Amino acid sequence: MTAQPEHYNPVGKRDTLDTWRKRMRMPVPTKACNILDVRIAALYETTSVNGMPLDALVEAQITEDKKVVQFGVIFSPSPPDWDKYGIPVLWIDDKRTNVGRWKGMV
Repeated sequence: MTAQPEHYNPVGKRDTLDTWRKRMRMPVPTKACNILDVRIAALYETTSVNGMPLDALVEAQITEDKKVVQFGVIFSPSPPDWDKYGIPVLWIDDKRTNVGRWKGMV
């Protein structure tokens, strides 16, 4: 098995979750369309939240002195129904390499 280079960009749900779990860091888009590297405090694989499909629940923080925030992650070819979740949701198109989008970025 070959080592995964640090710049490796995963594609698809399984590959992405495995990479995030290994690194305990993940790229997240900002409202200014930049990419922020956040530290993962906890990563839970899920199937749903509030009856809505959800692939992962992430607890992350930007830096150690910032509070931990919680958000969901959905891997899907089409955007979710954002308002039904009740928590912030990061949507990732599971067919291509990307860091995802928040509501309002689509």
